[in-house]
Order: sequence, then structure tokens, then C-alpha cells
Amino acid sequence: MKLLFITPPMGNWAPWGDKHLAVNSLHSQIGAFIRQKQAAEVAVLDCRALGLNDDEMLDDVERRRPDVVFFGSMIPAAGGAAQLTRFHAAMKMIKTALPGTVTVAGGLMYTAVPKEIMAEQPQLDFAIVGVFGDNEYTLWELLDELKKPAPNFAGVRGLTWRNGGEIVLNPARPVIANLDELPMPAYDLFPMDRYYGYSVIANYNEAVTSRGCEGACHFCYEWWLVDQRNPRDFTSHRTRGGKAVADEMELLNKKYGVKALTFMDDDFSSDRQKMVDLVAALEKKKLDMSWFCLSRAQNMIRDADLVPRLRKVGMYQVLIGIDGGTDEEIAEARKGPMKVGVKELKELIQFLRKNDISTISTYLNGFWDDDEAKIRQRAKAVDEIDPDIVMIQLLNPIPGSPIYKKAIKDNAIEVNNLSLYDLEHCVMPTKHLTRQQLGELTGWAFQSFYSKPGRIDRIMNGYSSPYVKMKFLSFKNNAAKYEKGAAQDAVAI
Repeated sequence: MKLLFITPPMGNWAPWGDKHLAVNSLHSQIGAFIRQKQAAEVAVLDCRALGLNDDEMLDDVERRRPDVVFFGSMIPAAGGAAQLTRFHAAMKMIKTALPGTVTVAGGLMYTAVPKEIMAEQPQLDFAIVGVFGDNEYTLWELLDELKKPAPNFAGVRGLTWRNGGEIVLNPARPVIANLDELPMPAYDLFPMDRYYGYSVIANYNEAVTSRGCEGACHFCYEWWLVDQRNPRDFTSHRTRGGKAVADEMELLNKKYGVKALTFMDDDFSSDRQKMVDLVAALEKKKLDMSWFCLSRAQNMIRDADLVPRLRKVGMYQVLIGIDGGTDEEIAEARKGPMKVGVKELKELIQFLRKNDISTISTYLNGFWDDDEAKIRQRAKAVDEIDPDIVMIQLLNPIPGSPIYKKAIKDNAIEVNNLSLYDLEHCVMPTKHLTRQQLGELTGWAFQSFYSKPGRIDRIMNGYSSPYVKMKFLSFKNNAAKYEKGAAQDAVAI
């Protein structure tokens, strides 16, 4: 049996520029597992990296003639829900040309609303409900059933399938408790020389080392990676050990020449022991690699003693969510034992800066109660916290999340086109602001932040890593396109 993982031709988040390409971590991780189990002959077709258009993609698929094609992603930053329109269009093309090809999807959104998607997309044969990308065992069992003359799909936990005219959602599968039991991602299947960061960084790639998040913020995009029958799985944070992560970094650096790595985990540093072991392993390996990660403020504060060592082993920048303009707003969004407010965030940013680690901060506008005063207060708080780079995103209500349920109750959603669900577009107004007003105020907040004297000079000249400057310049050069496209409902992905 031949299994082909496909990333179809698609665009990118406008702030990152036209050339931001990285390995699809869902494909690399599942592909390695299926290959290890010898369940199929595994291959990857990354049309984005190879620069293939739809016709060229189809030509390649017709040449390979796979038995099964797999689509999906576990990284919202690859384009949010907007990716799904590309996946489904590609499936339709393949089904038309090769009707016998089995189509399977997993990851973002397929886990949260599989039956709804399958009802709307008849070209999709199976959807895997695997929390945060836990697709491995379900796909393995599905492939085994597909080989049988009389397959029993009802016995495959975590699977959504068609039984005649009925769409069946099988019982949930427990999460994979120990990620270290999984093999190293199958990077050898990908065109590793084609990946590029933020349109300016060569020798770039991305990795994911954990699943789940202890935060479960009420607005979070990751609700689309959570089975709504088991919402507590969201906070079941699981991570590979620090030594295994260091081994993966060594492979990427020494075999594939990766010099700049981004960890796309929701919270890379959630586990203290992982970070202790990672630092120790990297100190021995002495890799020629710089890396950036996403973290939660309370965990960076917890690991303050490790920060100088983390910088020495390559961590040049960290992204920390702000999540509000007042202590009360931040507390409402966050979960966890440690309370972090504006004061603590400001002190953390300053501490990281003293250790030559740059910061990116994100926050959202577009909550139902947002008015002009709240948006301006958020901008004021972010100015006080003083990160180096700020990314202001617009709330997209995510099915399964608490914020989505309230938006439905309030009949607030005005845009149902998934092509615009990418955190760049306003898809609903607030109680006090139209979508246009919300977009204009967000544009003002961007301009206000970067117009502060000395801020840009600090980014350009304040850090030893060249990637800080390079990433900022890329974002700055794409900012006008980002704002214009969002205002005009232009499709980016």
C-alpha cells in the first residue's frame, strides 16, 4: 500500500512574506510512525516547497498513483483554518482524476468538527480525531483495515467514516501519554533544501516537540485540535524529553544544515525537567544553530535560572502572549497556578533583554465586549510591557472553544468563509464596533507601537543575533500588505 502526504499549493500569512516554508510537522511525525510500523510505503509531496501549481500537483499524484492520500496540519500558524479550503480543493481534484484513491485528513479542525466537515466535503473519505495531532495509531489501524477484503472501520477508535449515507464518529482514542515512544520525524521524506523563513532566512525549519497546553485559554486557536467530547485533553500537556529534542536539533543541524529553527509548540517550556535536560544536552553538542520558541510567561519566570544558559545554547528570541490590557483581563484569559500581570510581564521582558534574548508578544482584538477604550488600553499596556515585536491578531471564534459558543449565542459571526479564518481578518464585529472600525483601531495600535522613539533602533541594533533584525524587517516590509489585505477581505492562504 502506498501512502502519500500532501501539502497542496497555498499561500501564507501575509506578515511572513511570500516565502515562508517549513516541514509539515504533522506529516513528518505520522509518516515516521507509519514507516516504522511498515504499514505502508510512505512518501511526501510538499507543493508549497516545490513551487508546484494545481496541475503539476495532480500530474505528480497521477504518476505516483498512491492508494491513500493524507492532508492536514497541527500548526495554526501555517494559515489557520484557511488551509482547509486548499486541502479540500486538492482532494476534489484527486478524486476526480483517480476515484479509487482514499482521502484521509487529520489535525487542525478535523478533530473538533469532523462530522460537520465530512458532511460538507463528500470527497473526504475519513477524518481522524486525534487530540493535538495524535493521529498515529488511528491511521495505522485504518491502513490495516483498508487492506482487508471486508474492513471493520467501526473498530478503529478516533476515526470518522462513511457507512453508506451515514457519517459515523467512532469512540475517542486516549491520548499518547509518552511522546518519546514515537520515532524521530521523517525529515528525509521532505525537500529539506527548499525551506526558508520569513522570506529572509535561509537554512530554516520548524519543529513541534509537545502536544497539548496547560493553559487552554478561552479564545485559543488550538481548540480546533481538541475532541469536543474530551475537552480536558487540551490541558493534558505531553512533551518529548529534553535529550530527545536535542537529538532532533542535532539531526537537523548536522545532516540537513538547519541554522535557524523555530519550535512551534504552544508552550515549548511547559515542562521544567525537559528544559533542564535540553540545556545540558545542547551544552555538550555545541550545535551551530539558533532557535526561537513560544512560551508562557509563568514558565519563563520559573526557569529564570536557566535563561543565561539557554541563550548560550542558541535561544535568541521567545514569543510570549500578553492576552490583555489589564491584570484582570490577562487573568481571565489564562489558566494555571501562577498569576502573571502587566508588572510581571514587563519585568520578564526586561530580564530576557538583559540576557540578549529578544521578545515577540501577541495579543488579540475583537472580543465581544471590546470598545475603543479597551483596545486603546491594551495598546497602552503592551507599550508599557515593551516587547521588541508585537503581533496584533484578530479574534476568529473557534468551534469548540468557549468564545465560539458565546459568539453563536450572540449571533455575532458575520463571515463564515473559512478562507478568511487566519487571524488576519475580522470575521465578526464587537458589541460596540463594526468589523471596519475594529480593523482600523488595530491598524492604529500597530502604528502606535512602532512609532515610539528608540524602539525600532533597539530591534535593529540591540541584539547579537542577526535573526532579530531580519525577522523584523520582513514583518515591517509586509505590514502594509497585511493591513490592506485584511481590510479588503483578500484571501492570503
